[in-house]
Amino acid sequence: MKRFVLLAAVAVAALALCAAPLTAAAESPSPTAENGEVVFRLGITQGYDGFNPFAHWSGPTWDVFRLCYNFLTWYNEDYEPVPDLATEWSTSEDGKVWTFTIREGMKWSDGEPLTANDIAYTYNRILDTEHWAYIQYLVGVQSVEAPDDATLVITCDKPNASMLALYIPILPEHIWKDVSDDDLENYKNIPLVGSGPFILDEAKKDKWVKLVPNPDYPDDLGGAPKIDEFWYIFSQNMDSMVQDYKAGNLDAIVDWPASYYEDLKDIEGTTVSKAPAIGFVEMGVNCYDDPSSKGNPLLLDVAVRQALNYAIDKQSIVDASMGGLAPVATSLISPVQGIWHYDVPEEEQYTYDPEKAMQILEDAGYSDTDGDGVRQDAKGAKLEFRFSAFNEYPEQQQAAKKIAAYCDDVGIKLKLDMMDEGAFSDQYYSNADGDLFIWSWRGDIDPGFMLSTFTTAQILNWGDSNYSNPEYDALYEEQMLALNPEDPSDPSSRADVVHEMQAILYRDSPYVILWYNINLQAFRTDRWEGYGLVPTSGDGAPFFNLTRTTYQELAPLTAATAADEGGTSTGLIVGIVVAVLVVAALVLWLLRRPKKAEIE
Repeated sequence: MKRFVLLAAVAVAALALCAAPLTAAAESPSPTAENGEVVFRLGITQGYDGFNPFAHWSGPTWDVFRLCYNFLTWYNEDYEPVPDLATEWSTSEDGKVWTFTIREGMKWSDGEPLTANDIAYTYNRILDTEHWAYIQYLVGVQSVEAPDDATLVITCDKPNASMLALYIPILPEHIWKDVSDDDLENYKNIPLVGSGPFILDEAKKDKWVKLVPNPDYPDDLGGAPKIDEFWYIFSQNMDSMVQDYKAGNLDAIVDWPASYYEDLKDIEGTTVSKAPAIGFVEMGVNCYDDPSSKGNPLLLDVAVRQALNYAIDKQSIVDASMGGLAPVATSLISPVQGIWHYDVPEEEQYTYDPEKAMQILEDAGYSDTDGDGVRQDAKGAKLEFRFSAFNEYPEQQQAAKKIAAYCDDVGIKLKLDMMDEGAFSDQYYSNADGDLFIWSWRGDIDPGFMLSTFTTAQILNWGDSNYSNPEYDALYEEQMLALNPEDPSDPSSRADVVHEMQAILYRDSPYVILWYNINLQAFRTDRWEGYGLVPTSGDGAPFFNLTRTTYQELAPLTAATAADEGGTSTGLIVGIVVAVLVVAALVLWLLRRPKKAEIE
């Protein structure tokens, strides 16, 4: 036994030689393998907001949902539907009845079997409560039934074109059936009982989230992850996060400002991506036409919103805020979403034209009658608006400053308010207390969700612009039902309606969409392999790309592979240390006592 303990001590000493000094990550676990376990650490500045799929929406939270839950169908690296809980599916001749064969042998993380009944329960709970977060996916659905454990039947009153894109995590009936409708959004969902490739093990607010592999995850879905622990490390300061990465305390970092791009791409052993991504950054406009709204009513005038579009130079804003790396945006749906993106005709595009902006305002009755540089309407109400930008996003803050300067040039005064994202949400979603804001969406692969955020039903819910247009609402229903029964995979008829909806939004401008998202990520390729990049060519991003590939396939780069690929001596040392720790792990396994999961 003494020999084993001695060998363990030697291994730990060798590990210490390889470990870089800790800085801001000092409160989190060692960045390298501990106790013989393989640990990957991902740095990000945005934290989680909880783990209830009915109430929590932050980026890290939903990354956890994607890894800890399964969905009816999933996506491959080309964003095409592939099996998940459903292994195959078919539709009736009229396109109204969908029948799914459900994967057998699946288990929840507490050991209970997962069957078609859990899927039916999840969808029916949404239908029964008409829950605003997911009901838009189930347009036209009349019933969801599980005739047996391996069969799910969804019946619609009309064909539903998005049935293979239901972005709804499947929940365990035996857990959630005891949660009342009144508590649906208050339930903490801890422990999180899921079925995905990972299990939520620990979480500490503003510090970290720890995931561990689900050993029962089926091989047909990629099997259990190859690493022992996956950590999201939340940094309160961007510079500290970047320095932790440089010091070796983090294996990857995401969502950093474009100003770091040149610095990070020159780090030896690092790959940096600037991958085109779903979603965008927008200047949102409060269009809530209701007595309870606390927004400035002048923004209800479409002429003012159109003038805002012409007043700003988007390319200059992107150059300053994103280092020119992001593409300037036009319509709502990102180009990476293929056929769903609407190419605005060149003659209809809002271009930087301050003279045209001023002419639109003059024609609409807004003039600078008192010579103070701010236009006003015939009643003396000035074009002065509050403009919120969030401390969490420095690139958006910089963009907001430029936008304010451009607007000032045409007689619109924006009063910048730099605040925390959470504080704005609390203030704004209660009674639309705000005028303009700069924010962003990651979005979903299918266009249905993003389009739904502008429907009347989503005012003060998903719809932060609080826009309402009966014509648009009708088109939303139409596009969800625009299915070709002979070929459900043919999106062409639906795409025509989706384009028409985007044209309406572009004209009415409840959003001024500034740029399309890019995934700015840096990750160690001299220590790790198994990254699944999306897109697969060019500057693909391995994380937050709506696939699970990277998380399941990550593995330490072996010494031999590192040598073949020109790896550094650090990679070789890590390989040796891992080999030594295999023996040390035996002793530590014997001595270690299990601990309870820690969730705050």
